[in-house]
Amino acid sequence: QDGYGFNRNLNTEYGATDVEAISAALRFTPNDNWLIDLLFRGNYEESDQYSQNCTVHPDQSIIDALIADGQNPINPVTGQLYQAAPAATAIGAWGGGMGPGGLGHVERIYPGATLDFWDNCTQNNAAGDYTTSANSLGFMNADTHFYNAAFEWDSNGEIGGMDNLNLKFIAGRRWIGRDDWGDRDATPLQIDSIGSYEDFGRSRSTESLEFIITGDVNDRVSFTAGIHDFYDRAELGHQHCLNVMNANFDRISNDFTLDANGDPVAGNTEFANCVFDGGVQFSFIADKTAGGGPVPGAMSGHLTNESIAAFGQVNFQINDDWALDVGARWTEEDRLFQMVEFATVEGTCIHGPAHYLNNPLLPRAPATGPANPGAPPSTEICRPDYVLSFQSAFLDGFVNDVSATFSEVTPMVSLTRTLAPTDRMDSGMFYGTISEGFLTGAFNDELNVNLVPELAPLLTFNPEHVTNYEFGFKGTFADGRLRLATAIFYMDYTDKQESISIDNSDGRFGGDPQIGIVTNAATVDIYGIELELRAQPWDGGFLSLDVGYLDSEYGQFTSFDPNQPGGTIDQSDAAIDDYSPEWTVTASVEHAFLLGNGATLTPMLGMYWQTEYDFDNSFVSDESVCLQDSFATFRARLTYEPADAQWQASLFGSNITDERYFNFCDSARMGVYDYHYGRPDTWGAEFVYRWGG
Repeated sequence: QDGYGFNRNLNTEYGATDVEAISAALRFTPNDNWLIDLLFRGNYEESDQYSQNCTVHPDQSIIDALIADGQNPINPVTGQLYQAAPAATAIGAWGGGMGPGGLGHVERIYPGATLDFWDNCTQNNAAGDYTTSANSLGFMNADTHFYNAAFEWDSNGEIGGMDNLNLKFIAGRRWIGRDDWGDRDATPLQIDSIGSYEDFGRSRSTESLEFIITGDVNDRVSFTAGIHDFYDRAELGHQHCLNVMNANFDRISNDFTLDANGDPVAGNTEFANCVFDGGVQFSFIADKTAGGGPVPGAMSGHLTNESIAAFGQVNFQINDDWALDVGARWTEEDRLFQMVEFATVEGTCIHGPAHYLNNPLLPRAPATGPANPGAPPSTEICRPDYVLSFQSAFLDGFVNDVSATFSEVTPMVSLTRTLAPTDRMDSGMFYGTISEGFLTGAFNDELNVNLVPELAPLLTFNPEHVTNYEFGFKGTFADGRLRLATAIFYMDYTDKQESISIDNSDGRFGGDPQIGIVTNAATVDIYGIELELRAQPWDGGFLSLDVGYLDSEYGQFTSFDPNQPGGTIDQSDAAIDDYSPEWTVTASVEHAFLLGNGATLTPMLGMYWQTEYDFDNSFVSDESVCLQDSFATFRARLTYEPADAQWQASLFGSNITDERYFNFCDSARMGVYDYHYGRPDTWGAEFVYRWGG
């Protein structure tokens, strides 16, 4: 797919998606009892970054500080002073009064950089919905390989006193390697970028083995049982910096001292160089000319998870009308988290003031400045020097090496009532299900427990648990021309894993302005209704309709209070950050026209609609910058198939009315919100050719 955005700074289009895929499957049936399936899939992507943008939404204190500093905060589009946003949604200075002139970190790049930042956001919006001025072209390269082998043996009849027995062994492996880079501030200034730029700087591999036995004991009792083993390893980089940290851990960390205020300081000047080989790099204020403030940082490490489970389910056909299913699953997971995040050598990413010379989008940048022959072009990613020391790893970064084991037994029971056919209903059934589930625990990767020991209990968070109650109906009517499925459910969550954000604008917890952590903070009640309808109301016609309703609310939500270590904050009235609207509707209609030559021409029109959703979960208000109003998108397809059905050609379009809707929106840096819209109207063609019968 071609790019749909435009970069004013680099004068180029971007946003393209390029994916190549291959798949192959082989099936062997050596006799009536054996079935062997082998499968390979490969997916190879080289795509641009999505078209991110920003909107200015400052509080009054930033505007007052700019005026006090002698700057003129004029909006270049309106010609008027930038206006302060409503207090509920306004964003303050990043770094507070720690920057030059009390204006925060962005002003460290050069005097006036804050207004150049704002002006580019404003001018991007005025130029178009998918216009940006980012200093680099983001990208995402990913290779995926998936292998699967299944060996199945079926008795095809009575065996050992049972009516039938089936044994299946499944082995699978998936590997994903990716490198990517994203300019998150969307302006020519290097304020906030993140990603990995080495070949497969991030990778993830999973292997699974499963053995399943299913059997029909008689015409009333059947069962399923099995075991499942799963191993998952995610790597941030090729581990060079982590290995250097582990090999030199004692000499880097052995001089932990406290100053007169009781704060940890580095009495040790030992350090070790490492080669950043992928991982994740954070570029914060890489081009600053004034000292202080966040510097580029990097992350290297790995996370592993080994899960083993045993499960079983028995179906009792009580009589011709009633059936009972009872089952349970035991799961145990061993998780390991080993990570080092460290600040880079300050100064090795400074391109110098000359980096911004003669850029018409940055009129306040210095007109002259020292040359820096070794600096990369502004469009390239900054590659700083990396060093591990007490200061860079233990005070400015994070060093974590923890493990945990979680286990749980989750039962289920389901009762089904089969309905007899009638004049109006071909078949039907009611069912009721009660089941339990859990989401395993994990780790927070950005907690500096050396700098703030009271954060240590939050390093690991425990599993969340849910009990689901569901009642539904499935039926077929009108000689199979109408199929209906509907369900109502209630989900009762305890120990719910929720994200909370700790304000760190004063830098007391490390370099990031916000620290996001997950904690077992809440009980949540979720109610929902689902309806699926498939119909052929006339010959050649087909209708589909899916309707969903979801209501989520906290019962209790208490979280860590950073201002009172050991204390809690009650956030029970907060909106749930579930990224789910209350109502969704998906529908389509199509008709196959039979042409005189025996071919068919089938047009289709589809729709998706949802109610409003606020991406900022701190409140629900019409004032929210990130409130997405209800919207609808439409898709269309026209397919031609000849009489022999040997080939098929289609034209298709998505979002054909070119609707604008948020894919993402959140508060960002220095009086600004970041956001990006979903893809605009997109058109394509597809051709399929079939060999054989």
